[in-house]
Amino acid sequence: MALTSQNPETTALIEQTITALDSGIQTTTTSSGLEIIDRWIDLLDENGTDETDEIADVLEDLKAELEQSVKDGSSPEPSVIQAYIEDLIAITQSVMESPEASAQQTELQRLVTTLTTINEQVAK
Repeated sequence: MALTSQNPETTALIEQTITALDSGIQTTTTSSGLEIIDRWIDLLDENGTDETDEIADVLEDLKAELEQSVKDGSSPEPSVIQAYIEDLIAITQSVMESPEASAQQTELQRLVTTLTTINEQVAK
């Protein structure tokens, strides 16, 4: 399972996601955000389980929302983005609580914290 194994690719992607988002949502470009989303979707498609399939589904929906905004030349609706992020937080916390996640507990907690911060920024 991608998120709960000791897969170095997963750990690296968690770190890259945190690094990209830690400086704030305003500094994350749509293209860099889409790149991170694509990498997560690929990783989850290759290594995921039923539980992580939920994450991939939410990411696919978020990606479609962002791509539509780019196509329309508009900003995504904050409440919609917030709903996706809240779903990602809940699912990630669920994965984090599984026994298999113990190897990456710290990274997953940091990811949840980062997503929570981003969600608060979107709400403003």
